[in-house]
Amino acid sequence: MDYKIVEKDSFTVMGVSKVFKYDDAITEIPKFWTEHYQTGKGEYIRGMYGISIGELMRADEFEFLIADNYILSTETPDGIVTKIFPKCTWAVFACKGAIPKSLQAVYKKIFTEWLPNCKDYEFAADYNIEMYNNPADYPNGNKDNNYYSEIWIPVKKI
Repeated sequence: MDYKIVEKDSFTVMGVSKVFKYDDAITEIPKFWTEHYQTGKGEYIRGMYGISIGELMRADEFEFLIADNYILSTETPDGIVTKIFPKCTWAVFACKGAIPKSLQAVYKKIFTEWLPNCKDYEFAADYNIEMYNNPADYPNGNKDNNYYSEIWIPVKKI
């Protein structure tokens, strides 16, 4: 499985947030992205990250955030939230191909192959981050067969 371990300083993101039922997330989160862009919020929050908070706890619900790096601004539109992520170690998994299928395939491998067999690391926090490249850099956007994204999981040494 293609991954690397990286250290990242604390960082802040800003975005729009919605709570999803775990069982519905696979179909409802793509709809949330569509609504985000259709309502014009994509002009302010492009969506460099998709962040799941509370999902790893396997509760009934978790929060999903469409986010970008925080930019100090005098005017922040209504509905924009900020989240601070502390300095930590991350397992970064490469995803190549159209989303959401490429991301879903890598998540499956993380939970069925990497995590059960990893002898050095375990999850360090109850969130994960999807990092997306700019779709405009690809002929078919994020549906391109060569589209690149990453899944970032906070980890700690066992």
